[in-house]
Amino acid sequence: MPDADDLSLARWEVATLTGRLRSVEAERDAAMRERDRTQDLVAELRRSRSYRIGRVLGDLADDPMRTARRLLRRRPAHPPRRKPAPGPVPARVYVAVGLDRDASHALVRALRQRILVDGDHRPVVVTDQPALRGLGVPGVIVEYLPDPATWSRHETGDWESLLAGRVAQLCRDHRAARTVVVDPRDPPTLARLLEPSRY
Repeated sequence: MPDADDLSLARWEVATLTGRLRSVEAERDAAMRERDRTQDLVAELRRSRSYRIGRVLGDLADDPMRTARRLLRRRPAHPPRRKPAPGPVPARVYVAVGLDRDASHALVRALRQRILVDGDHRPVVVTDQPALRGLGVPGVIVEYLPDPATWSRHETGDWESLLAGRVAQLCRDHRAARTVVVDPRDPPTLARLLEPSRY
């Protein structure tokens, strides 16, 4: 029969193991709560408009034709076809959505200067800036697309698909060799536009 010291030691070991078990369970529960919170944040981010726009623009930059064909199938409306611009110089589509008025005008001016220095392509600017609507700039084609808020007030359907469809249509109509997505936080200057490895 075990003596009192053995029983006391056994009780202490059981209490220690129980405490450790409860600590591990508490850590596990905290980790599961953190995992659930992270999953909720990721799901909320993926549902956001800015994430969807960024993803579409990123896919367009990586592979514009394949992405545009994939998204074109769910496009809500068919924009009018444009006749291809004449001339052997290839076009380059600049997706410049989200820029403010001054940055949009600066980009168009820089592209105009760019082709005066080196006319190796015809710039086609896709913009959601109303100030550029109907703007005529020699050598630069400006294509206006309503911003998401304006579009949602007048039309139904997915704005990202509209953007992808319009870009795909412009690539076909103008036989564009490249698509460039302009970062609205850091639009390119003339000096950067003249860097052949970037633009």
